[in-house]
Amino acid sequence: MKDLFFPKTCPICGHQIEENEVICSDCMHQLPRTEQAEQRDNVTEALFCHEPKFERGAAFLFFLKDSPVQHVVHKMKYGLFADPKIGYVLAKEAACEFMQSDFFEGIDLLIPVPLHPKRYRERGFNQAEWIGKGISEITGIPMDTTHLTRTHNNAHQARTTGRKRTENVKDIFTVNHPEELYNKHVLIVDDIITTGATMLACMDVLRPIRKCRYSVFGIGKTR
Repeated sequence: MKDLFFPKTCPICGHQIEENEVICSDCMHQLPRTEQAEQRDNVTEALFCHEPKFERGAAFLFFLKDSPVQHVVHKMKYGLFADPKIGYVLAKEAACEFMQSDFFEGIDLLIPVPLHPKRYRERGFNQAEWIGKGISEITGIPMDTTHLTRTHNNAHQARTTGRKRTENVKDIFTVNHPEELYNKHVLIVDDIITTGATMLACMDVLRPIRKCRYSVFGIGKTR
């Protein structure tokens, strides 16, 4: 009945796709890659270059307003038929392409940006975790969802701009068992990187941990 009344379609072109697909192959190949995995000092890294323990940063796709990437991300996160598996599939695609570079070399752990428990219950999933699962499956790097916790249910970053983004995420994270991250290189994973405020808030609580280094990955980066 679901297939009859709500056939599964590609969130970009609208053509019907198979049940095991989330984006048709033609649209997947046409998504705008950033090629940042092989570019040091790219625009994503530039957001965090002042961080003394920061190692690397890259996003998979360019995220533009009213673009196919925006439609895909909205389909992934919002609405009655939100499909977090989109993030998983995009992350696998990104990891396969990034594996052609040295981007994942030396990374010990994937840490997805956590949701507050209340928002997790409302949405039913954390899209960053699905992205982390996709990367982990391809790279073999373990993912951890226990060390980083969001303690404040702040407003959606998409609804804030400029300096308010930094204020909105100030002091909203905490670290559990920091001693277990000693001398670890962690990759912080999220869906969209805009100003980098959320990633920086994560770094704020990781920074005091001795010899803990961090890199960042996003499915999309705004221009």
